[in-house]
Amino acid sequence: MLRLLIDTDPGIDDALALFLAIASPEVQIEGITTVSGNVSISMTTHNALALLELAGATQTTVASGSARPLIRQAVFADHVHGENGIGGVQLPAPQQEPLHNKAVETIIQTILQAPGEITLVALGPLTNLALAVRCEPKIAEMVREVVIMGGAFQVPGNVTPAAEFNIYADPHAAHIVMHAGWPLRLVSLDVTNHTLMDQEQFARLAANNHPVTRSMQAMATSYIEGMGKKRGVSGIAMHDPLCLAAAIQPELITWRNAYVDIELNGTYTQGQTITYFDQDPARPTTNQPNVLASINVDKERFIALYMDTIAAYYRS
Repeated sequence: MLRLLIDTDPGIDDALALFLAIASPEVQIEGITTVSGNVSISMTTHNALALLELAGATQTTVASGSARPLIRQAVFADHVHGENGIGGVQLPAPQQEPLHNKAVETIIQTILQAPGEITLVALGPLTNLALAVRCEPKIAEMVREVVIMGGAFQVPGNVTPAAEFNIYADPHAAHIVMHAGWPLRLVSLDVTNHTLMDQEQFARLAANNHPVTRSMQAMATSYIEGMGKKRGVSGIAMHDPLCLAAAIQPELITWRNAYVDIELNGTYTQGQTITYFDQDPARPTTNQPNVLASINVDKERFIALYMDTIAAYYRS
C-alpha cells in the first residue's frame, strides 16, 4: 500500500487529483495539508474538507498551513479557478474541522513516525514543505519520496513567460525544497501541458450521475468555458492529477536526472526553474543532479488510468 501525504491548494485540478487519490485502491492517504496558492488558505482548507465530504472520505485529517509565501507577497490564481477556487461549484458544507495551523507539524510527524514509507505529494506552492524541512531536516532522509507538480524546464511558464505558478507563488520556498537533499520528482509543464481532458470525456464520467463526477464535470466546464477559451484550448490540462498519478505509477513519465535551481532575483524571471540535464554537453555543470525531471508522458495511458479509476470507484 502506497502511503501518501498530500500538500495542496484546491484548486480545480487539485480537486481532480484528490478524487483520484481517494479512488485509487493502492493508495492510503495519511493526511492532507493545505497551503495558500490558487486561493487563500481559508478557502483552500474549506475546499479540501468539502471535497473529502463529497467523496465520502471524511476519515482523512486536514491540517491547514501557510497563509502566505515566505518572503514575497501572496499570489493567487482565482482568475483561473474562480473566486471559490473550484470554478464556482457549490459543494456540501463540510462537517469536519481542520487542524488549524498544523500543516508543518503534520508533515514532520507523519514522516518521522514512518521512516521510508511516506510519499509526500505537493500540488501547490512549496511553503509548507520548506518550513517543515527547515524545522526538522531529518525528514529529508526519512521520507520515501517527494513528488512535486511544478516548474517548466524546456517550455514557457504559465504565469509569466519564465515561470510556472506553483514555483512563482513562493520561489524562496521552492529554492529551499530543491536543495534539501531529499529524493525529488518534479512533474513539470513539459509533460502536464500534454494531458488535456475535454468536456466530452468529463461528460462520459458524469453520465453515472454520481455527485463527485457531476462536480468534476461542472468544474471542468467552468475552466474550459472560461480560461480555456481565452487561451485557445478545448480541454483542461491535468497538472495535479498527473503528479498524483506519477506518485502511484512513475512509469507513466519518462524521467531524466537534472540539477534544478530557482531564480530568485530576476525582474522578469523570478520563479524560473533553471535546469541542467545530467550529461548534457550543450549545458555542462559541475553540480550534481538533485531531481528526477519529467521530460515525456504516456498521455493515453494516463488518461485511461484516470478515467477507469474514477469510473470504477464513484458509482451511483
